[in-house]
Amino acid sequence: MGQLEIGKNTVVRWSPAAVATEVNEEVVLMNLERDRCYGLGSTGSDIWRKLQAPIRVSELLAQLEAEYDAPAGQMELDVLQTLREFAAEGLIEACGLSE
Repeated sequence: MGQLEIGKNTVVRWSPAAVATEVNEEVVLMNLERDRCYGLGSTGSDIWRKLQAPIRVSELLAQLEAEYDAPAGQMELDVLQTLREFAAEGLIEACGLSE
């Protein structure tokens, strides 16, 4: 299976394979199928929390741009990279593309 392609119109959500817990206000994830653990840091934790319900990547970006003082273009690159890493590790899944 090829790597999930994530773009601004992709709708993403947590994967059932991911187990998350909060430790010192940051999210720690485990992928039980892969027997791996991940510490996200504060920004990654913020992104993760917003994926609880399916969300379009463009909406996720709009929410983060309202909360963080970062150039929009840089934020988009960073968020897409983070989402692609989550997907590559089986932590999130795409649940559809918008028209």
